[in-house]
Amino acid sequence: MADFQRFLPTLLRFEGGYFNDITGPGIMYKGITLATFQHCAERLLGIEPTLHALLALTDEQAGTIYKALHWDVVGGDHMTFQPVANIVSDFHVSSGEAATRLLQRVLNALGSSLNVDGRVGPVTLAALHGADQYAVYTRYKHARGEYYRELVRSRPVLARYLHGWLERVAAFPDFPAVERAREH
Repeated sequence: MADFQRFLPTLLRFEGGYFNDITGPGIMYKGITLATFQHCAERLLGIEPTLHALLALTDEQAGTIYKALHWDVVGGDHMTFQPVANIVSDFHVSSGEAATRLLQRVLNALGSSLNVDGRVGPVTLAALHGADQYAVYTRYKHARGEYYRELVRSRPVLARYLHGWLERVAAFPDFPAVERAREH
C-alpha cells in the first residue's frame, strides 16, 4: 500500500515556506492557510491556533495536517501504487474534491462506471485496484494539467498561477514503457 511518509517530502517541496497572497487565501506557511490552521490545530495537534504557532509549524506537524485533511480523504493508505496516491493527494491539496472527482472520471474512462461524487469509498477503491495503475496515473497527470488550463479559461484572473500549477504537475515523473514492462 501507499505510504504517506514517502509522499510528505514531495509535498513539502511544493508547499514550503511562508506566503501571503492578499488576493487569495491570505497567509500560508508550508502551504497551510491560517484559516485552515485555525480550524484544525487544536483537534489535530493539540495546540492553540495562533499565527505564531502556524509560523512555528514543524514538518511533522504539517504532515499531520496534510495526512488528515488530504491523504486520508482521498484514501491514500488504501491505494496500492504510490505514484497514484501521491498525485491524487497532491491535487487534493490545491483543489479539494476536484481531485477525487477527476480520479473517478479517469477510472470511468478506463472502463469503470462510477458515480462521480468526489468521495473515495470502497467502490472507487475497488475500481482503482482493478485498473492498470500506470494508465490511471498517466491519464490523471494529463487531465490534471487540462483541469488547470480550463480553470484559467473560465476564470482568467487565475492565469498568474497557471505556470506554477503546470510546473507542479510536470514535477511528477512520467513512466517510460520500459519501466512498465518490468513491472508486469
